Amino acid sequence: MGILDLMLGSPGEGEQGVAAKSYTLPKETHEFVYPVAVRRAEVEAFAELLAAEADAPALEGGTEDVQAVLDGMIEEGAVDAEELTERMQGPRGEVEPVIDDWQARLEGDIGVVYARPGTYENLLAFVKFCKRRDDDASDEFTVPENFADAAALLKRLETGTDTQYRAVIHTDLLPDE
Repeated sequence: MGILDLMLGSPGEGEQGVAAKSYTLPKETHEFVYPVAVRRAEVEAFAELLAAEADAPALEGGTEDVQAVLDGMIEEGAVDAEELTERMQGPRGEVEPVIDDWQARLEGDIGVVYARPGTYENLLAFVKFCKRRDDDASDEFTVPENFADAAALLKRLETGTDTQYRAVIHTDLLPDE
């Protein structure tokens, strides 16, 4: 038994007919993610969007209007407006921890972040929510000037997560769920 066997677990036949050694990593401590190259300015722009939306007066009106807008942008029923409105007006349960983690982990102007499955969809829903608020004349919320950088981050995530190829990393490298 070699050092890799001790570190990674027991070797066995490759999965799905691949004739090679593979190592079984514990699911409790490892997760599939999409590594995505990003610019610090893009992550910072998204953080500013989060802060601007948090500082804006609460969205008025019923969730029916929000649901109608979402159904027009995304496959009908893919996002529940009531759940989205609660999540966006609350602590931004899915989005804020991801962006905070990415900000803390990026060391230079360009780096790699790890996106779990569903991260792109959560950030996209938040951006569309903010865009709708910005377009609403009765809402005081306006997107920050660097909104285009936040949109560029979304494009990178879309491209980086629209693939079958993922990496396996230790969950210590991910924000808490």
